[in-house]
This record gives sequence, C-alpha cells and structure tokens, in this order.
Amino acid sequence: MSNTPYSLHNLNVEMRDVRIRTEFSQVALGKAIGRTQKQMSEIENGYVNPTPELAIKWFSALGAYEHVDMVQYIFGLHPLASAPIDPRLNEDLDRALLNLKKQIKQALKAVDNIEDWISELRPGSVADVPMREFKEIYDLGPAQKTTMYALNREFGVDLKLLTDKWAMKSFSTKVAMPRYEERQLMHV
Repeated sequence: MSNTPYSLHNLNVEMRDVRIRTEFSQVALGKAIGRTQKQMSEIENGYVNPTPELAIKWFSALGAYEHVDMVQYIFGLHPLASAPIDPRLNEDLDRALLNLKKQIKQALKAVDNIEDWISELRPGSVADVPMREFKEIYDLGPAQKTTMYALNREFGVDLKLLTDKWAMKSFSTKVAMPRYEERQLMHV
C-alpha cells in the first residue's frame, strides 16, 4: 500500500472526488461510460479495482485529462508517463503559458549544456550523463500538456478533435510516423 496520491490504492477515491467535483451523478456518468449505478458505487468504494481502460474512460468523460495522465503513470503504461501537474497550479491559460515559457527557457539552457557535454566527450572515456539537464527537457512534456488542458478548461477547445486535425497534418507533411497500413505499402 502506497502513501502517495498517485497510486492504485487511492485511484478509486480520486475517481469519486473528480466525479463529485464535476457534478456528475453516478447514474449520469455510468450511462456515459457504459456502467450501472451499482458498478459505479462498487468502483468508488474500492470493492472493485478499475482497469486502466475504465479509469481512462471515466476521467475522459469528465474532461479530467490530468487524471488520464495519472492513470498512465500509476499503471506504467508508457516509459515517459509522469505524475500529472495539479490542475490548480494552472487554472487558467495565462498561468499555464507562463509556466510553459519558463520551462522552455530552462530546456533551451539545458540543451546548450548538453551540447557542451557532448562536445567534450572523448572516444573510450566514461562520462556521467547530465541527468539534471535531461530532466529540464523532460519537464517540457507536462508543461505543454497542462497548457493544452488549460485551453480546454478555459475555452472549451476539443482536444481530441484538435489532436486528430494536427496529426493528419503531420501525416500529410510526412513529419509524423506513417500509420501501419502506410508502412506496409512502402515495403511492397
């Protein structure tokens, strides 16, 4: 049993709290995600552990995207999954942009330091990787996501629709990795 808010042990409590904060009843949310009120109650009271898929569906239906990040972090669904930034730290887009700007500046300085580190490497020598510098680059991910979540919260921008639109543009300009079907065609 973990003593952190980002653990499977506390996930059901967080699911309940977010549902209540967003003013959804168990019945209404259950209908949205295909569960009965009894099933919703069993999940919230910890009698049933939610699967990652169910927890993601739950939080997505409530528009609690930081909590989707939390699910990915708890279940280790991606090697770069991180604990989410508390949405209260970025309640509005202005604050989120200030945070992103700060992170970009720190990441740019870190990139310069990493370039210096690489230029000083010598063949056959052992060198410590400057992990603090790489952390600054890593921190851009949560800052970028939080900015987009603030855009959704404050202006109602549909993030899924926006992401799909931008992904299609990336496919058409050949910036994004081709879909599986397109890769198959390339090998023929």
